[in-house]
Amino acid sequence: MQVAGSQKIAAPVETVWACLNDQDVLARCTPGCKQLTRVAEDRYEAELELGIAAIRGRYRGRIAIEDKEPPTRYRLNIEGEGGPGFVRASLVLDLEPQGDGTLLKYHGEAQVGGPVASIGQRVLGGVAKMIMGQFFGGLAREIEQRKAG
Repeated sequence: MQVAGSQKIAAPVETVWACLNDQDVLARCTPGCKQLTRVAEDRYEAELELGIAAIRGRYRGRIAIEDKEPPTRYRLNIEGEGGPGFVRASLVLDLEPQGDGTLLKYHGEAQVGGPVASIGQRVLGGVAKMIMGQFFGGLAREIEQRKAG
């Protein structure tokens, strides 16, 4: 399943980049994140609790930040598995200056398997878009709070 989108953030590229590389910010912005533990440089283990359609469950997984081109691009690789099934995603995040703000664009693909895959691609596409919207909306709020503080 292909995923893509963008989010306008009212902060310079350097600020957005710093937040995208901050473990605490990533943990707070990731929907359903119960724990995010750094295991190596740009490598994390995560515990998530998510509900997708009528299927709820816990996932344990790994997050890796790779192919960094500071401060404008990196690849985010996500793998998780749990009772509801598994998810694997690889996203490229690009940051583009836009005046005094930043346009964050992402594109990539996600695979879902197990019981959660039975809800259908159309529903999963909508859920993926919703989860991405929650993540990037949370990121924008984090940045606003940094600017205010």
